[in-house]
Amino acid sequence: MNGQLSEQPLAELIREITAMKLSGALRLTRGRVQAVVYAQGGALTYARSNLRAHRLTECLQRWGYLTAEQAAAFTGATAEADICAALVAARVIAERGLPALRVRQATDVLRPLLLWIDGAWSYDPRARLVEEVAGAIATNELLLASARRLPAAFAAARLVAEDTLAPVAAPPPLILLPTEAFVLSRVDAPLTLADLIAISGLPETQTRHTTYALALAGLLARAAWPRMFDERAQAHAHATRTTPTPEPVGASVAPPAAPPVEPAPEVEPDPQAEIAALLARVRGADHYQTLGVERTAASGEIKHAYYALAKRFHPDRFRRAVDDAQRVRIESAFAQIAQAYETLSDEKARTAYDSKLTPASGTKSAAVVPAKLKTPPDASQAVKQASAEENFQHGLAALKHDNQRMAVAYLAEAVRLGPQQARYHAYYGRALSHDPRTRRQAEAALQTAITLDPANATHHVMLAELYHALGHTRRAEGELIRAVDLDPRHEGARQLLDKIKRQ
Repeated sequence: MNGQLSEQPLAELIREITAMKLSGALRLTRGRVQAVVYAQGGALTYARSNLRAHRLTECLQRWGYLTAEQAAAFTGATAEADICAALVAARVIAERGLPALRVRQATDVLRPLLLWIDGAWSYDPRARLVEEVAGAIATNELLLASARRLPAAFAAARLVAEDTLAPVAAPPPLILLPTEAFVLSRVDAPLTLADLIAISGLPETQTRHTTYALALAGLLARAAWPRMFDERAQAHAHATRTTPTPEPVGASVAPPAAPPVEPAPEVEPDPQAEIAALLARVRGADHYQTLGVERTAASGEIKHAYYALAKRFHPDRFRRAVDDAQRVRIESAFAQIAQAYETLSDEKARTAYDSKLTPASGTKSAAVVPAKLKTPPDASQAVKQASAEENFQHGLAALKHDNQRMAVAYLAEAVRLGPQQARYHAYYGRALSHDPRTRRQAEAALQTAITLDPANATHHVMLAELYHALGHTRRAEGELIRAVDLDPRHEGARQLLDKIKRQ
């Protein structure tokens, strides 16, 4: 079987392989780049390509396991199994760590392949790997991340208005962006895509793109996916499991003379991320920093900068995505942009303003956010952390006022900007736990918080509260006992534990 990726994207091929529990090799070609993805019983087990960057030794150099000199010693080796054996023998890598490294390598190969919207594919159900190389790849997380990066128009066109979507009983535990969490919360019963677009209040393309990503990742059930493989493929795959056509791991494929550079597709800006960028831009900035121009900028450059910012940050753009309190903050922030333009576009007002600035001010700083970035510039981690904390505090305030929808949006953004902060995950989980449809995600978020900060008794209590609400009494009791062990004086833990024991 074969086809074109413009008509059957790799993400949909992988979804169907998983759903039908197929085995075999999926070969991909785009120009001079060739790749192959292996599956066994519906689980992706490995992927490789002829790009130099995807070779095992190149990956190990990027990850810091090998120096360039050490990697040069394997130049003549073509089979990755031989390289692995040599690395283990040289005690560069422990044998028990190899499966995780091969999963990481395969994931690195798959990420750019999932962004291909042209090229050819073919499927061979007889092909198998000679040896076991890795465990199963985290498919749902990979499909969600790649779908976010697909061109919005391409992703939107993969769905039709008559598509029926429904909630999933046991969705995978994935961290969602605010828009994704919002769209997911709208689907509490089967409905058509046309109805979802109508009730979401978001632009149609954005709703379609987000829905496509959620469906690919298994967070929404789409009633009628296009079929690429027929029942014969499943029967053939099952019949040939005992007589596979073996392929060596890392089988050599001549590298391309000039591999094409993968473009980074742009996605539609997320409203909450854009709001965070707006607030970060104006916080503590002078007029030049607010507009993102140098102090020596000409009047035409200042005008151009203002019009670009007005197009991006005008309050009317966020009218459907915010509540009254947030709208006031947006309007206030945009007023600072307008004031900066009014001052700097008037020659006399600009001269008077410049005289009040210190010599060091008026230049671009870490607070300036380039026009196309959704988050503070990656050159300034401090600004990114500040934006994450600001979103977190807004999320807490929304929780306090029982505005669950806004709390989820803010806290999801805080998690995205500060993924290593346990308390962000914990309160994101608490916000999600208020809606029965997102309690599975809430459990995953709270477990992540505990993994990041296992000694925090409060996080164990939050998870216990969720388990108690779900009727999992024994799990709740176990978390509360752990909380009391960590903090014998934790009042919340003791009260809930006593309540459970009395039931």
